[in-house]
Amino acid sequence: MYKLISGISFLIRAWLCYNTIDNIPILANPIANSILLEVISLYTILVLISRKIVGIFYKAGDAPTFGAILYFFVYLINLGIMYIIMILLTKIGILPI
Repeated sequence: MYKLISGISFLIRAWLCYNTIDNIPILANPIANSILLEVISLYTILVLISRKIVGIFYKAGDAPTFGAILYFFVYLINLGIMYIIMILLTKIGILPI
């Protein structure tokens, strides 16, 4: 069951990341695109933050299916927060660089 849930979670997260982060207006600027996706990598930041939060509530090996589901929802919440922040920074005029 874990492999099924984990695989579905990955596909949904990848699709949502593509539809949110990859469509932020700042990425139209090639310099900003290089910085955000290659040097800093927003995807890596999302993974690190999500795993840290999940690690607070879940110990590895206890119930892997529960861990995969928890990680999915924490990742979605973090993705939404990051997307809202990027949109607000764009509207305020801080972004694009």
